[in-house]
Amino acid sequence: MPTCIYCRSSSSKPYPAEHVIPWSFGHFRNGLTLHCVCGDCNQYFANHLELHFGRETAESVVRFQYGLRDSVAGIPGGRLTARITLPGLTFGAKVLLGPNAKTNGIEMVYMPQVAFAAENSDEWTWYLPEELNQEVLRSLPPNSQLRYFCASPADEEMLRKRMREVGFSLSTKHVSRTTILPQPEMTARITYTLDLTIRRCVAKIAFNYLAWALAEESRLLLRSDFDAVRSCIRNGVIPENELVFVAGGPRLTEESRRGSLVDGHMIGIGWNMGEHILCNLSVFNAMTYQVVLCRKYGGVWFPLTNAHSFDVTNGEARALPGHILVPLQLS
Repeated sequence: MPTCIYCRSSSSKPYPAEHVIPWSFGHFRNGLTLHCVCGDCNQYFANHLELHFGRETAESVVRFQYGLRDSVAGIPGGRLTARITLPGLTFGAKVLLGPNAKTNGIEMVYMPQVAFAAENSDEWTWYLPEELNQEVLRSLPPNSQLRYFCASPADEEMLRKRMREVGFSLSTKHVSRTTILPQPEMTARITYTLDLTIRRCVAKIAFNYLAWALAEESRLLLRSDFDAVRSCIRNGVIPENELVFVAGGPRLTEESRRGSLVDGHMIGIGWNMGEHILCNLSVFNAMTYQVVLCRKYGGVWFPLTNAHSFDVTNGEARALPGHILVPLQLS
């Protein structure tokens, strides 16, 4: 009778397959799957953790380059924001990112918006229509400059209507009306918030990998040593000590320091000083997260040195030699 490693429920029926690396980041031959996560937890993770990690992180943007995403990124009000960084009239304007097979998988999708700057200033602040309100306009100094960013006459009229609705005064100096056509060569800076939801998803991938490395041995996985990470992942309980850290660039293996080991993801797990169980995860080989799965393990020590790569270009998952795993450090 299987027991779920997250909610501890048991079932007389087999559990569905749970993927260590979410499917939104690629399908892999010999991909690592589990059968120790119940259907309720599996569905919860998909709807409440993986959905956001796959749409509102820097890693989610890289999905465009591999043809793994067909929806836009940078939805206003979300965790992820993209802004134009090319010097000029539209510097700092917010954009969406969308799929385009001809431009490295990504293109910019322009959104109508307005910008304000103090008189004789080059510091412009951009607002989407839904962000404009009377409070914004009251905060403007006298003779503020105004700039429109729109790709069509209809966009401009919509912006003007919104400005009138929130009480825009014609005394504000109108500096320029900028009409922008699609320009794939523009550059953007992407920022996102690494909040609890994203950290929980990272920790879930790490704990899944531990379950795979331990051959889904519930006797070990259900120990109280893992309750902190388990409660954080499944129930959103904020742990006493941080569990997920950003450890910088790819540092999973010695070989990765000499260049990209794989065009995709890498994950490694092991002991630190014989008492802490740590996992390093690099999605798209871009940055490394370190997850503290257990502090001061209280059971009998057991061998644990595992690493895998997931090559997105050829769809292959493969084990890496344990001897090239960099010793994990507790932050």
